[in-house]
Amino acid sequence: MNGSPQTLGPELDLPPLQRLLLAYAPADARPWQALCWQFDQRLAQVVRRGGDPTITAIRLAWWEGVLVRQEKDKGGGEPLVERWRAIAPPAAAQVAERLIDGWRVLASPEALSAEDIAAHGLARGGGLFGLLAAEAEPASGEDAEPLSRAGAIWALWDFAGHVSDAGLARQVLAVAGENGGPASLPAGRLFRPLRLAHAVALPDVRAGRVPAAGFTLRHYGRLLRASLRG
Repeated sequence: MNGSPQTLGPELDLPPLQRLLLAYAPADARPWQALCWQFDQRLAQVVRRGGDPTITAIRLAWWEGVLVRQEKDKGGGEPLVERWRAIAPPAAAQVAERLIDGWRVLASPEALSAEDIAAHGLARGGGLFGLLAAEAEPASGEDAEPLSRAGAIWALWDFAGHVSDAGLARQVLAVAGENGGPASLPAGRLFRPLRLAHAVALPDVRAGRVPAAGFTLRHYGRLLRASLRG
């Protein structure tokens, strides 16, 4: 694979749920939203790789340097970076920093506290959902809260489904229920994938039910019902 922006497919290496959500995005927003999901997955891979926390911190700092501080001497030939530089909206750098900070919380070698978990959810989820909506007017203040709350629900639900420690998974869902809560996302087709992601995650959070690994028939049913409601 070469470094041309055109070589990065819109569904490259995405889990089933994210691929389905992309189908509900407006056609002109789909390439950008695919890139946002891919960026979140790349950060997840950095953190889940484990090993020396210092190395993980360096890898996260590399992404920050390339996409947030926009250091042009880095990232050449990396398809995700090339594509980002070609299509990212002006406000994307600031929001990407929040997403990176969310993953940085999980890179700490210390045991996670409830405050750490809540910080991860709001930063990762708020950053990711903010990026996905970046073709709309940038939200701030009270207008940004629904995105952050809905993003936190989804991010913590996703986190709970990827940890092997059952106790930690239950704690993550408990924090999601205490700090997230249902959110009323904006109307419009651009926000539809975000509304659907929130709708898939919220019932498990409310029930304190750790989601099964992968995308199950139960979740697919939720997605279909939510899509019919708009």
